[in-house]
Amino acid sequence: MEGTTTAMSPPATLRPASVRDGWQALADGLHVQRVHLHHDQWRQAATLPPEQLGLPAELDPVDLVSKPVLVVPCDDVLISAAGLTPWIEVPYRLGHDRTASGPLTLAVDEVARMLARDLDGGLEAAVHGATRSSAWWVGVFAVIHHESGRTASLEMLQSAARAVSLGAGMRVLRAALRTRGEDSAVLRAAYCRAVAEVVVLEASLPQLLGEIGGMRLTDLVTTSVPWRGQFTKYQSGTGAGQVE
Repeated sequence: MEGTTTAMSPPATLRPASVRDGWQALADGLHVQRVHLHHDQWRQAATLPPEQLGLPAELDPVDLVSKPVLVVPCDDVLISAAGLTPWIEVPYRLGHDRTASGPLTLAVDEVARMLARDLDGGLEAAVHGATRSSAWWVGVFAVIHHESGRTASLEMLQSAARAVSLGAGMRVLRAALRTRGEDSAVLRAAYCRAVAEVVVLEASLPQLLGEIGGMRLTDLVTTSVPWRGQFTKYQSGTGAGQVE
C-alpha cells in the first residue's frame, strides 16, 4: 500500500515476545527473502503451461501468482499485531495484476469462513485478508517447485493452502485475543475452532510433508502451522536460508 503508515504503540495487553515468536519472525523473513530472490524465476514460470511446471492441468500458473483481493489494509491494526504486514503487502505489491480466483483461493476461503464465523466486521476482514494472501504464497512456491522434479497434485496443493491459511488465520485470532482481551466468548470460540482444526490437521501433516518434500513449499507449510514440528529446524540449529 502506498502512503505513510502511522506508528502505533503496542497495546497494554500485548504479552512479551517468546522464543517461538522470534522463530516465527525468522521464518517470515526467509519466505519474503525467497520470493524476492526468485522473483524473476516465478514470474517467468507463470508464463509456462502447467504440465511444464509439474502442475495439474486444473491450475493456471498465472492465477497462482496473481494478487489476492485486498480485503484488509496492509497496515491494519490486527494484521500488524499478528506480524503479518509483509504477508499482505508482498502479494499486493508483487503479484500479477490479474485478480486471483482458482482452486487454491476456494480452498483458503473455506478456512476463512470456518474461522471467521460470527466475528465482527474488522476481525472478519483481517482473517479473510490473511487467508487470501496464503493462497498467493503457496502459489508462488508451487510454480517454482518444478526444479525438484516432483509432480504436484491439485489435492496436495489445496491441502498445503488450507494448512498455511489456517496458521495465518490463527495468528490473527491470537493477536485479537492479546490486544482486545480474552473476555469475548465469540472470539474465544473462533480460536478454539482453529485449535481443533490444527489437532485434526496434524495427523495428516507427515503425509503431506512427505508428498511435498524437496519442494520450496515444504518450509512454508512447516513453519506456518502451530504443530509439534513447526520450528524443529531452528531448535536443532539448522542454518535455514544459508543456501540461498
